[in-house]
Amino acid sequence: MSQLENQIKAIKEIYREIEKSKARIQPVIVGKFALTVYTQGMYPANIISFLYPDIQLLTKILKELGYTQMGDFWTRGDIVVEISKKFEMIPTGTFNQIEVDDFIINVVSLEDLLIDMMNECVAGDETVCELIKMLIKSYEPALDFHYIFQNLKNKQSVVKFKQYRREAIN
Repeated sequence: MSQLENQIKAIKEIYREIEKSKARIQPVIVGKFALTVYTQGMYPANIISFLYPDIQLLTKILKELGYTQMGDFWTRGDIVVEISKKFEMIPTGTFNQIEVDDFIINVVSLEDLLIDMMNECVAGDETVCELIKMLIKSYEPALDFHYIFQNLKNKQSVVKFKQYRREAIN
């Protein structure tokens, strides 16, 4: 079984336990693992990052499932889970529900992921810039560009994002 298959299996297991607890919401996958989902594994991430408001419940479930806490991370074998506290990642509460192996997982919206990635891109991370270009090209017809431009924090991000969009269309 591949690393990605193991990670998906772990996510399903965590989701099932949260469901059993009668919690009304499931965690949202954010960060680099969200990028793994949107690139269908082309950009592998070794850490599953969850955004979840009930940190105590998620911590309890991870302990019950045999994960060990190591600083900000929870590990079990080769699976590493991070409970993200970056609630600004979802300014409007937008996320996508994506079906993986007949199972629905919540993933931060691609628009919010791109907005977050632009911060790293304008800070000089060329790899992230290339990934943004690839995602725009792949998902261009489905992206809400109005939302993206409304939520980009600085002018440099807006200019660069517009350039990447033009390149993707041509």
